[in-house]
Amino acid sequence: MKKSLLLFFLITITQTIFSQGLPLPFGRTIIFSGSGNCAMCHTGDGTILSQNGVDISPPTYWRSTMMANSSKDPFWRAVVAEEVHNYPQLQQTIETTCTRCHAPMGYTEALYNGQNNYSISQLKQDPIANDGVSCTACHQIKPDNFGSQNSYSGHYIIQNDSIIYGPYENPELTYMQMIVNYTPQYTTHMNKSELCATCHTLFTPYLDNQGQIAGQFPEQTPYLEWKNSIYSAQDIQCQDCHMPVTYEPIDIATIPPSHQVLRTPYWKHEFVGGNVYMLKMLKNNIDSLGISASAENFDSTIARAEFNLTQKALELEVTDLVENDSLNIFVKLTNKAGHKLPAGIPFRRMWIHLKVLDANSNIIFESGNWNSNGEIVGLNSDYEPHYDIIRNANDVQIYEGVMIDVDGNVTNRLLRAAQFIKDNRIPPVGFTSTHPSYDTTAIFGNALNDPNFNRENGSEGSGRDVVTYRIPVAGNSTYTVTAEVCFQSIKPKVVDYLSSISEPDINKFVTMYNQLPNLPFVMKSITRTIVTSVEDDFNLADNFILEQNYPNPFNPVTKIRYSIPFVILSSSNDDNVGVTLRKAQSDTYVTLKVFDVLGNEVATLVDEYKSAGNYEVNFDASKYNLPSGIYFYQLRAGSFTQTKSMLLEK
Repeated sequence: MKKSLLLFFLITITQTIFSQGLPLPFGRTIIFSGSGNCAMCHTGDGTILSQNGVDISPPTYWRSTMMANSSKDPFWRAVVAEEVHNYPQLQQTIETTCTRCHAPMGYTEALYNGQNNYSISQLKQDPIANDGVSCTACHQIKPDNFGSQNSYSGHYIIQNDSIIYGPYENPELTYMQMIVNYTPQYTTHMNKSELCATCHTLFTPYLDNQGQIAGQFPEQTPYLEWKNSIYSAQDIQCQDCHMPVTYEPIDIATIPPSHQVLRTPYWKHEFVGGNVYMLKMLKNNIDSLGISASAENFDSTIARAEFNLTQKALELEVTDLVENDSLNIFVKLTNKAGHKLPAGIPFRRMWIHLKVLDANSNIIFESGNWNSNGEIVGLNSDYEPHYDIIRNANDVQIYEGVMIDVDGNVTNRLLRAAQFIKDNRIPPVGFTSTHPSYDTTAIFGNALNDPNFNRENGSEGSGRDVVTYRIPVAGNSTYTVTAEVCFQSIKPKVVDYLSSISEPDINKFVTMYNQLPNLPFVMKSITRTIVTSVEDDFNLADNFILEQNYPNPFNPVTKIRYSIPFVILSSSNDDNVGVTLRKAQSDTYVTLKVFDVLGNEVATLVDEYKSAGNYEVNFDASKYNLPSGIYFYQLRAGSFTQTKSMLLEK
């Protein structure tokens, strides 16, 4: 048995090293084990830890994530170097605090060995610490202090008891004990948001003008934002989005070769958010950063991150209203995440790029464009305030946190960040100012006075914002409107500041940054063609409309169009435009359902709040295995109800 196991491990180690790019570490410390040891038994082979023949194993997905490379992240190292450069007397405190979460295995092992501090220089020489947020870091965290304030900012509990926690009952004990000297133990806490919160709820100290610690700043609080949302009440955890589940039974271990125990559900270790830019930087510098992942690994992780940004993060809706010589464009963003958008460290930002072209493709209005360095054109020198209505192309709607120091000056230095002067990052659905965690997750700036920022019909918790663009136009003309939602994980101003300091880790990051254009990632984009026929707009806008489906008869797909009207909620002379504007009514709750001739509901096509505008949905009868015959579709919106018939002919 020992000879066969030895042969198996030699083959597995060889495959692990040469099929996945640079090798994962195989070292051991008193408490921790390198991820290479875990990968020996938990890497996909086309059958084990595979789905449709594709390797979905933890090391294959994890190794090219920001989690795996947290200690090698060149931006993080540059920020730490900046703080130490400015406050060398606090070097031990800064580096120990920052490595708690970015190099948890090195930090925890050092404390266990009697050290009071852990340094960046130690980290750079420690292959286990450079394994990032690795397998035996997360899977050894105990739930004892979960959800409490003393668990935040990297105060997780890991003990030297060689217990590896996992989500499956009755784990096989013998082989893990024999091979890596750990005992697997079933637990439910690996699937809880509180596990993530130990590091992703982070309060950083800030300094006064004398260099003394004066308080704490909420550097990132996605867990507390999640608590103040509908997702917490619905038991939707961080892992549900960042570790997508498959319910297909999966064999999770290659040892022993003869066994097959299928587990479900299986959590894919994707760990992606929105940091596409840094993932690309890591991919471009695999060798110089000593990364244990291949370019192909990064391509897969980047694709998942891009999918997360484009498909999971937000909804974008664009409607319009022509009023005399003014084109009013309503851009609505709805947050689909369980935390603020954008989330995390305030160096990130999201904004709206709106461009209007006339019939000759001339730009008549553009807000939010960027230059070759990725900087927003027309940006205010200090920061851009939040807007409800935009009339000037130099005004840009940017969703961000803007930090100020103890003197009220805008700063990009974390150790000087005392509070926010602006935080209009879009809250999650259900977020209110009455929640106990609001004091550390509050909205700051003009967004507080915006009647449609996280508000609907006067009530908090919509998780959305509506920006109105008011643009002078000519009548009886055609315009093309494009709205884009753009994202950057690093504001160029932050790098401009770092570039003013010469330190090896800063210089290394700035060199990598200059080689990779920091252009925004477009999360969503909508283009509309608008004809400024005022009379037609008024006739269309004042009525609910349910159109006859087309084609009719149909087989199996048909289109159904409907319109939600604009109404005059108030008439007021707009002193900037000089006309009386008709405003869009509040969102209307709309249902569009299909029934058979007996009145049985067979499909729900729409069941949500809709803003004023024109809509089109597809009805695919093949999805419902419907026979030929007459069917009815009914639109309900407020007090309006209308029903029409359609014929399915197979």
